[in-house]
Amino acid sequence: MTVTERPRSDGGSTGRRVGFTLGRRTPPRLTEVGPAEEVDLRRHPGATLVGVVAVVVLAALVVLGLRATFARSSSDATAPRVVLPVLAGLPAEEAQRRLEELGVEVSVDFTANSTVPAGQVFSQSPRSGAKVEVGSEVVLRVSDGPAGVVVPEVGRVPAAVATALLGRLGLTTERVDVADDTVPAGEVLGTVPVAGSPAPSSGVVVLRVSSGSAPRTVPDVVGQEVGPGMSAVGRAGLGLGDVDEEVRSGVEPGVILRVDPPPGTQLPPLTPVDVLVSGRGGSATAPSLVGLSQATAEQVADGVVSLRVRTRRLPPGDRLIGRVVEQSIPVGTRIDDGTTLEVVIGVE
Repeated sequence: MTVTERPRSDGGSTGRRVGFTLGRRTPPRLTEVGPAEEVDLRRHPGATLVGVVAVVVLAALVVLGLRATFARSSSDATAPRVVLPVLAGLPAEEAQRRLEELGVEVSVDFTANSTVPAGQVFSQSPRSGAKVEVGSEVVLRVSDGPAGVVVPEVGRVPAAVATALLGRLGLTTERVDVADDTVPAGEVLGTVPVAGSPAPSSGVVVLRVSSGSAPRTVPDVVGQEVGPGMSAVGRAGLGLGDVDEEVRSGVEPGVILRVDPPPGTQLPPLTPVDVLVSGRGGSATAPSLVGLSQATAEQVADGVVSLRVRTRRLPPGDRLIGRVVEQSIPVGTRIDDGTTLEVVIGVE
């Protein structure tokens, strides 16, 4: 049973009406004024689905709008683009002018080309028709004319052979002698222009030819003690020759009295220099063995010192291979009988 209250029309107090419903409940009123209103308490799944779909569609529209906005912003930030024209066949200056008018940077690469006249564009990168941003770089490849004759490699061959080879290519040579300690005299050290370069228009190639080792100057060691004096001779690139001893009053033993050839003389490398050293008389001195073959060194040292031999590896072709490179006791040093002298023999 449901009880509802209805206001009286004459403004009096409300009355009660009692009634019965069969099969369903009478919905309650929502207001106390006006006719009774019913509340629908049933579930409506269709309406819920429509609402969800509407929300999803609205969200998608918002996302699409944001993407379009960002796309327009990105497009506005991109530099303007230009289409590259066809430049092949144009003079380099004209092609460069056209590109600069479009607002792009130009780089010119000159390359030998036997079919395109010198100074004319034969390719470009990026290619014609490409769209590039203003300010980007375009490379023009411009003909430098035919490659012509290329200077061949003639190093380490006799100068006469190099001259003949270059002559077959229509080139003439000019010789310049250069001192060199490693390349034998008469052999080519190099060319000007260098090998692999285009020959000059004059057709003249300079041959730099070895004149052999530069001469060495005999140092002034007179008056020095024998040890430092002999070291100075060796550093000058000269060998040690005969060492004689002479007793002189008032001169301490072991002082260099004379060198032969005299100081200042120009000599080929490793030329022996004879030395006269002051001595005490009758005392033995270390012999000069540097530059001698092992067999000769043993003969010179026989009866004076006892030799002990070591070896040292030298570059192929070195002139001291098989000879004494250095000795442990300086030449002219006073020694006692039976003193052991160590020598170093050069080997390959």
